[in-house]
Amino acid sequence: MKYVIFFTLFISINVYAQNLAEILKLSKVSNKAKSILEKTKSQIAQNELYATNEAPALGVTLSHAKESVEKGSEYSLGFSQKLTHPFAASQKERGVVQLSKAIEQETKHELHLLTLDVASKYHNACVSKEMRDKATVLYEEQSKRVAQIQKAYELGEISKKDLLFNKLDLAKLHQNVNNYKRTYVSELAGLQERVDTLAINDIDCNDLLTPTRHVELKPIHEHDELKSIEYKMHASKAFYGVHDSSFSSLGYEFLYEKELNTQRYTVGLTFPLDALSSQKEKLRAQQLFMSSSYAFEKASLESEIQNSSNAFVSKLESLYDELSLLKDEIVPLNEELASLSKKAFDEGEGNIMEYLDATRSYSYNLLGMLEVKKTYYNELFELYKKADLDFGENNAQ
Repeated sequence: MKYVIFFTLFISINVYAQNLAEILKLSKVSNKAKSILEKTKSQIAQNELYATNEAPALGVTLSHAKESVEKGSEYSLGFSQKLTHPFAASQKERGVVQLSKAIEQETKHELHLLTLDVASKYHNACVSKEMRDKATVLYEEQSKRVAQIQKAYELGEISKKDLLFNKLDLAKLHQNVNNYKRTYVSELAGLQERVDTLAINDIDCNDLLTPTRHVELKPIHEHDELKSIEYKMHASKAFYGVHDSSFSSLGYEFLYEKELNTQRYTVGLTFPLDALSSQKEKLRAQQLFMSSSYAFEKASLESEIQNSSNAFVSKLESLYDELSLLKDEIVPLNEELASLSKKAFDEGEGNIMEYLDATRSYSYNLLGMLEVKKTYYNELFELYKKADLDFGENNAQ
């Protein structure tokens, strides 16, 4: 007895089924998520370089002079710096801040999509697991019925055609069982790829979202991708102000020179003659066109999100109606019909073929219901991604 208890404990310890909350928690610290965050930090740091100026330069020279009358050391000490857009510091800082916000917003959206992808793969794997388990049970039950048919054929109660038909139907169900097994293993592996910091041997599947007929969309202006474009538009307008400033750069220099008995102090100031070049005009035009491009991109994306989201909502309503019909009417009626057919057959009031037809129909509709359920979840998470809805948020009504 103690060996049986030990074996049971061993299995329960080593085959632990993770739930969705645990998987999502660890997906946030996966190597994929960390890579996205570190890349964002690099992009922001690179962007912030634009708001900085070159470091001051310190120059030192030393020489030795020897003339017929006198000799000695000569040296110079200089300090210089070039300031980029010195009269547009506020616009430059504002542009950098807005562009950093756009980068952060894009990262937030990318991590959000990663979370939804993990949740979607979890739901798909769970439905595949359910289909595998249900199909296995149906196959075992149908195997027993085909054995009864074999006996009926040997007794001359049914034709060989009926026997072969049911054997073929059993073989097809066996094929479906194998397909469901492969699909589950494949989808579990896909989930494991997204959460590389956790060894997933099995999943709990008692925490799936309950299918609902309607999903409430949030206001379009709250979409992360649209917010990111807004920040880019603000950044582009700020950078236009930068290139519209008086001078693109300004340089200054302080120099001290000692030449034998002579000391010299020099102060220098350099600024570009921007009027003699079209570069400034081109840079302003670049930012102006970029700002217009973002405005059109935003309008196009807004329309795409709205239309696609509405289409997904309509498909979900249709899938929910089909799923409800199967779940609440067709499958229960099939199950009752199969039960009555079995009872009639056992009592000698029905025949084996009627019973088999009823159970075959039940198997078909039960697995069909799970196929619709899986399609529903696929469409649901595609809607979440397109409409930028948060998983777990009470959007369903």
